[in-house]
Amino acid sequence: MEPFAGIAGHQPALRHLSSQLESGRLAHAYLFVGEPGLGKTEIARRLAQALLPELPLARHPDYWEDDRREALKIDEIRLLPDRQPEYHQQSLQAFLNLMPGVGQRRVAVISNVGRLADPIQGILLKTLEEPQPGRVLILTTPSLSPFVVLPTVVSRCQRVAFHSVPAAEVAALLVAHGVEAERAAALAELARGRPGWSLSAARDPEVLARHAVWEERLEEVFGAPADTALQLAAELDAANFAWRGSDRVVEDPVQFALGAWQLHLRRRMLGAAQPGVWARLLERSYDTAGHLEQNVSPRLALEVFLLEARHAAGGV
Repeated sequence: MEPFAGIAGHQPALRHLSSQLESGRLAHAYLFVGEPGLGKTEIARRLAQALLPELPLARHPDYWEDDRREALKIDEIRLLPDRQPEYHQQSLQAFLNLMPGVGQRRVAVISNVGRLADPIQGILLKTLEEPQPGRVLILTTPSLSPFVVLPTVVSRCQRVAFHSVPAAEVAALLVAHGVEAERAAALAELARGRPGWSLSAARDPEVLARHAVWEERLEEVFGAPADTALQLAAELDAANFAWRGSDRVVEDPVQFALGAWQLHLRRRMLGAAQPGVWARLLERSYDTAGHLEQNVSPRLALEVFLLEARHAAGGV
């Protein structure tokens, strides 16, 4: 069976991985790069299953995965932990140090490697620098920023880039998963090319309504006094703080609001006789997302963006 059947988009990346599977010429470590929600972890699992065909991954003794949202502690990674790893029977390095038990390889997947603090990424680097035969490590990251993943870690992996998927393919994926066609089309537009996000959002009956609310809140800022922009930034900052202390099952409210605003600004830009102001504001929204990725204060980043947004409709 085709290992990547049913995956929406990413054809160049999938062709590359399929070619390596067919030839048997595999990298010892992969770094899947692309924004959250593109399906990188799902593809990593498909690759792992193709390398470990003997059993389903959930029961395979030669498979190790960490896809949690929480940061990975040092005892989950290093060869000789001070205490028993909390979430795994063995640390990553202990797992990779053992011979395969059933198949010909041992495979490990770590989603969002930026969850590892820099010193722990340094420990992981030793594994990457001294690969053992028959071991494959698959990492994912939303960014190659040095604030997210160490450049030395990046340099020891084969990078595979993932990009946005056309809305039509995302909608077709949703329909194939039982989503009604009209709702699938609406979710595909909101997904901004992220099939993984769209599948999660399809299970949320309120997602379209929340999206519309954030579009309205941005419209309220255009031409409004500065207090309106500052109040909205404070509100989102408080929501982000609450989200950080939660189980993070739902999307970060700041990222969700920024996504809604980017789509709204794009529509305004495409429908405007003089689109320049909307194009500049859309660019600023992406700058804001980049600042957040580099751990800039969410409130400060939002205040800068929203204060500029006041002028989009001629506000002062």
